Amino acid sequence: MDYDLTRLGSREFEHLTQALAIQILGPAVQAFGDGPDGGREAEFHGKVTFPVPDPEGPWDGHGILQAKFLQRPRGTTQDTSWFFTQVRSELRQWADPESKRARVGALPNYLLFSTNVVLSADPETGGIDSFQRITRELVDELKLPIRDIRVWHFDQMCRYLDNYPNIRQSYSALTTAGDVLFRLREFIEGTAAELGELLANHSSKELSTDQWLKLGQAGEADNQRLPLAELAIDPTASFVTSDGNQESVAVVGHVISHGDTILRSVNSKQGPRHIALIGGPGQGKSTVGQLLCQVYRVALLKDAADRLDDETVEILNIFSGEMQRMGLGMPAARRWPIRINLSEYADAVAGGEIISLLRYLSSKISHRTPDITPAQLRSWLRAWPWLLVLDGLDEVASAHARDIVMERINDFLLEANSVDADLLVVATSRPQGYREEFSPKRYVHMRLEPMGAEDAVSYAAQLVQMRHRGDQETAERVLRRVEEASEEDLTARLMRSPLQVTIMAILLERRERVPQQRYRLFYDYYQVIYNREAGKLGPTARLIDEHRNAVTYLHERAGFLLQMRSENDGESDAVLSRAELFSIIEDYLRGEGFDDADSGVLASRMVDAAMRRLILLVPRKQDSVGFDVRSLQEFMAARAIVSEEPEGASVLLTAIATSTHWRNTWLLAAGQIFHERPALRDRLVMLLDEIQAESEISLFTKPGSDLAVGLLSDGVAAKAPRFLRALTKIALELLEDPLEELECLELCEALWDVAAADDASRRLIERTVDKNVEAGGHRAANTLATLGIAWHDESGALAYHVRRHLEVARINQDDLASLLGCKLLWPSYLLKGLNDGSIEFHHRSPMQVLKPYLALSALERFEEIYEEIFASDRIQFLTISPGREVALGYTPSKGAKSEDIILATPIAEELVFAAEGLPVELWQLKYHIRQIFRAMQERGPSGLDES
Repeated sequence: MDYDLTRLGSREFEHLTQALAIQILGPAVQAFGDGPDGGREAEFHGKVTFPVPDPEGPWDGHGILQAKFLQRPRGTTQDTSWFFTQVRSELRQWADPESKRARVGALPNYLLFSTNVVLSADPETGGIDSFQRITRELVDELKLPIRDIRVWHFDQMCRYLDNYPNIRQSYSALTTAGDVLFRLREFIEGTAAELGELLANHSSKELSTDQWLKLGQAGEADNQRLPLAELAIDPTASFVTSDGNQESVAVVGHVISHGDTILRSVNSKQGPRHIALIGGPGQGKSTVGQLLCQVYRVALLKDAADRLDDETVEILNIFSGEMQRMGLGMPAARRWPIRINLSEYADAVAGGEIISLLRYLSSKISHRTPDITPAQLRSWLRAWPWLLVLDGLDEVASAHARDIVMERINDFLLEANSVDADLLVVATSRPQGYREEFSPKRYVHMRLEPMGAEDAVSYAAQLVQMRHRGDQETAERVLRRVEEASEEDLTARLMRSPLQVTIMAILLERRERVPQQRYRLFYDYYQVIYNREAGKLGPTARLIDEHRNAVTYLHERAGFLLQMRSENDGESDAVLSRAELFSIIEDYLRGEGFDDADSGVLASRMVDAAMRRLILLVPRKQDSVGFDVRSLQEFMAARAIVSEEPEGASVLLTAIATSTHWRNTWLLAAGQIFHERPALRDRLVMLLDEIQAESEISLFTKPGSDLAVGLLSDGVAAKAPRFLRALTKIALELLEDPLEELECLELCEALWDVAAADDASRRLIERTVDKNVEAGGHRAANTLATLGIAWHDESGALAYHVRRHLEVARINQDDLASLLGCKLLWPSYLLKGLNDGSIEFHHRSPMQVLKPYLALSALERFEEIYEEIFASDRIQFLTISPGREVALGYTPSKGAKSEDIILATPIAEELVFAAEGLPVELWQLKYHIRQIFRAMQERGPSGLDES
């Protein structure tokens, strides 16, 4: 059969050619990787098994393989002319004595060209005979020592693919035209061939189910369904490239481009093949996963219209058109897409039952498709390329459940590698509490960037037009208000995610201006939705209008209980049953003075309303309710905390302060205090200091400073300069220790904003910088490294102040220790050595490094459990002068549960004391120890109970 080789692209065509060369010519062939190759995709030296049969016998000597790929064939005559031009150019380069490839001893005896161009077989005048004549004449003219030249043209390549099923199967998703899954038996053998049609049907069902982006996902009470294709955007994310540079890309387009390569282990030796997408609340991580799966479903099904119903064909056509609007090309590799909600998977494995990812997937698929076994899926994994979206690791709050989930995911990756699967995994998580569970060795980490004002307005325009079809006047009025909000600094900072823009656009349908603080944004949104529902006709509207306090209390209590339960194993996707709702609201009504009969009747009516939808509470599985959006659950949990008496609220805020799971709730509760309970603001600031000083560990990890940065980012004190300076002072304590990249960026952004808004706060920052630089050591290095990553993008007095210190640091390059913290500060000779590999490193164990800094009384006890804490960790060292080393890298061991071990032993504070005594040359070790303690705090349970 014929294959669509143009779908391969230049890179994959080269890889296909290399695979065929190794198969046909034999193991003597050496393939070259991506990059400059001197005119070679592969070469051989000695005797090979090609051509056979041939009167002259097989080739024996030095041979070169060159691939010539034509992206857009136009017709046989033009394509043939293009190919011959390429061949002539290559031969002349081999003959040019100035060419690098023509150096002594490098000229080949044999040349083999491969191309996707069709060469006709007409005798004498056809492309094949013309190739032989042209190359023979040119070799004679240029006096090249080439004995033979051959070409693998389109038809020859197709016959080779027919003959070699293993290679054909590896490239089948890229090369097979038409309704590929329905014709699987033609080019895949074995069990997997039986699955094509079943999984194509499953994809068509998922395409229909997943076509909507519900406004219910933003708490919209009408649950208005809008087409994902029409509203979806391709957000921007940044990542570090293999050469160490920072790059920003459109996420979905980048994933499609990456997925158009063969990602089997034999083809993936250039770095991580999977992607971890990290983004904050409401930034669209789940929507990206939904959009990616839809794009790949369209690619799988678009050529099979005659096998699909009319509704599915219409969805395909609409989505194809909207992909063009978003600037998304159709994937060349028709990967089979599947998405897993990790919180649901966590609940499935939390009971201790060993449920592999393949078994879970087979069960999930079998709900909508005839039974598919894990063994069948394993065959399918071997035979066909996959896109696997693992959505929401952050929603797996339980440390125990998260460990199990990651263990099962890693088991699956090992299984995929064992069958040489062409697998692309896209995993998502919030950044807070994320500790690179998705290993950088396997995953490229991409961080979603905040929406810019222009993108926010563009997204709002799409949303507004769809919500108000046929009412252009309303649409224009709302969009004008959105544009005005985007031009004000304090409101623009609330338009940095799709969720925030959606909430703001809905708010501006009913009011002229929006709030300038994040808590207020959620609160005002709740009020707008509530008022609209209360203003409708019918008994439910009258019920919620007359009992606002009771309905709000139900939301608050539900939010708090669900947030608390979702910390536990097996309850990542927690819900409240009908009976629990009834008990909550009945107790409240009795407290308000209703008698038993009236409270029971009224509670029943409210519960019945909740089972349909009650403001933000939506029906879920098994006669229960929950929140569609975790941010709204966290908002209601925050209100429940602040509704307590001041002492009780302080106790709760202290209990959840270090937990990643509760961080967003904590910040929203603090926002409510600043907005509604000003008398408690001083107490809240004191609480940050108390959280910081609770123990030697918290003094080391500084959770109070982390929360202060969050409050500055939320703008809670933007109109209260006294508290702005107090929060800034606490936040600045983070400069004392080496920070994780996200901490660094968040702190910088907060400090630049504060400095621009308040002169007194700016002077406070400048004085702290001066003091830390003067102190030297870790304080100087960390301060300059942290602020140094962003100063070049900023202007104003603070930027000038930082720039001056950085310039002084560069001048004093003789003291390398004071410059360790960031590559920006490393001297040019060191950077050059790192880049060209001329600098050699050596490794030592953390125990060797820590020994001199541990108290003698602690040393024996520490050595007893050292292997459990650090296992096979290694620190990478560079010797910069006799007797002086610096640590430039840290390699943690796989699977070590350091935080659990440290927590269970009395050596925690002793390890902190040792870390605090490390010199700046050992900042990598101090950083790693701090990360261990942060993980211990962030993943620990809050200790709250439902009483």
